[in-house]
Amino acid sequence: MFRHIAAGTLAIGCLGISGPALAAELTIRIHDIPSGGGQIMIAVLGSEAAFDGKEPAIASLILPATASEITVSTSALPPGSYALRVMHDRNGDGEMNSNLLGMPTEPWGFSNDASGSFGPPGWQAARFDLTDQTSQNIRLNH
Repeated sequence: MFRHIAAGTLAIGCLGISGPALAAELTIRIHDIPSGGGQIMIAVLGSEAAFDGKEPAIASLILPATASEITVSTSALPPGSYALRVMHDRNGDGEMNSNLLGMPTEPWGFSNDASGSFGPPGWQAARFDLTDQTSQNIRLNH
């Protein structure tokens, strides 16, 4: 279950994850959210195949983009390796919009503030280990 911390503790989603004991706490802070509405979409990716779009995300979360910074937290993930993909869906169409050259026209970010050259970063750049308490600070690229 994710908790939205910026406005108190609020249950906003459940993860259907089973497996080993769930003891790790992940806190995600998203910075530099431009004003103008829309929604923040967060994907939690548990493998390189998921990062490359060949497998589904372990969890996803959609939040209204009502502040310049959003913090969410979950303890529903088992310890392990993960990556995060975040986008600010300004127009609410559920997709990352791009221009004719394929460059994103909506703000985006990855765990570790990873960025790529001429495209998105790779799994190794965005991958992090979730242990007892792990935080990820993600600044959106505009």
